[in-house]
Amino acid sequence: MNRSGQQVLRMLALVPYLQGNEGVPVAEVAREFGVTPAQIRADLRLLMFTGVGEYAGELIDVDLGALDADDVVYIRDAEFMQRPLRLTPAEGIALIVALRTLRDSATGAQLAIVDSALAKLESAVGGEVEAPVGVHLDEDDESIRATIVDATAAGRRLRLEYVGAARDERTVREVDPRRVFVEQGRRYLEAWCLRARDLRFFRFDRVVSAQATGESVEDRAVAPRALGDGLFTVGDDAASAVLDLDPAAHWLIEYYPVDELAAPEPGDGRRRVRLFASDLDWIRRLVLRNAGTVHVVEPSSLREDVALWARSALAAYDDDDPITQE
Repeated sequence: MNRSGQQVLRMLALVPYLQGNEGVPVAEVAREFGVTPAQIRADLRLLMFTGVGEYAGELIDVDLGALDADDVVYIRDAEFMQRPLRLTPAEGIALIVALRTLRDSATGAQLAIVDSALAKLESAVGGEVEAPVGVHLDEDDESIRATIVDATAAGRRLRLEYVGAARDERTVREVDPRRVFVEQGRRYLEAWCLRARDLRFFRFDRVVSAQATGESVEDRAVAPRALGDGLFTVGDDAASAVLDLDPAAHWLIEYYPVDELAAPEPGDGRRRVRLFASDLDWIRRLVLRNAGTVHVVEPSSLREDVALWARSALAAYDDDDPITQE
């Protein structure tokens, strides 16, 4: 879901939450919704243009004096949002799927809240659902996940050891977490990277270690950004290679930036792609790691390089002298 859609859903939840928590500090609201205080302030200013009409008393009113002077939130004229929410079966199932996805990224007290909401939804929708709804997410380390989620909720800086997708390099960097979300079956952390001095996205399954530093995150005014903006960007200087993928290697299409080309032999199960990366050395390592299922079509220099490395590796097993083998 894009940023605009997420903001709409958050604002729909904000109103009843604020109605039941008058005078709540902005920082507490931000922690509750997993965003920055600056984002909550932006949401509140947008809420002031929302209502059942266009005149005073018909629009939601936010006490800007209390917001600016005391950093607390009071809202008025939002009683129209107290009507009971009625869901269609399809809407209920969609919420169940969303909550089960959220549950896989929750820890501690959050689990109890999600489980309680799930139980109520499943009870209400259960008669309309013929089969259980399952959600599959890529595996990642449970302890790392808990550290990231807890630090994000508490507004604490993280030190990550991370393996990048473009260069396959392991780096250590400190980040200020902003939110945790799921995209296409994978968990991501959106954070301000102190090393890059910019917003970045970190895939959970590429995080080798995570540690909270104890420092509070800095509240930065960062323009909204889509997921793809924080990942490897295919620019004019990007390296590329044409590869034939056996069925066992089709997962690469979803995992790395590629352009899919016409199949070499229709019906044989292979798929031809142009794969992009920061350099050809990284592509060579990728092909060797998936030997037998990924085949280099072009450039010829890469195909020859892969063959040379493969022969060198096989030669190491041809030495019959166990003393000299390493």
